[in-house]
Amino acid sequence: MEENNNLVQLQDENGNDVNFEHLMTVEHEGSYYVLLEATEDMDDCQQGEAIILKIIRDEESGDDVYATIEDEDELNAVFEKCMAIMEEEDEMGDAMLLDGIEEPDGDEEPDGDEEEE
Repeated sequence: MEENNNLVQLQDENGNDVNFEHLMTVEHEGSYYVLLEATEDMDDCQQGEAIILKIIRDEESGDDVYATIEDEDELNAVFEKCMAIMEEEDEMGDAMLLDGIEEPDGDEEPDGDEEEE
């Protein structure tokens, strides 16, 4: 059985365990947030859909817990930040792929005298 270190298990409103893949943790205005992707279909979220939760400290236990973001402006700002990070990572990945492609040498120019068949 393969273990996925990016797997986060949460409980839904019915107490059922549901699995998400941790995509990233971001900081925004002094608070931290997680972007999670559903690994299975649920009532409120389908496989492949992402959710953003705020990391807060539980006052009783002192543990970090994930909380729903109620403020729509806050949610939108964090979403935009996550999108910008993913776009930057995509561009970096594309650049790394291009680095592996060899440029043709300038010595091998077509001479134009060849006949096309």
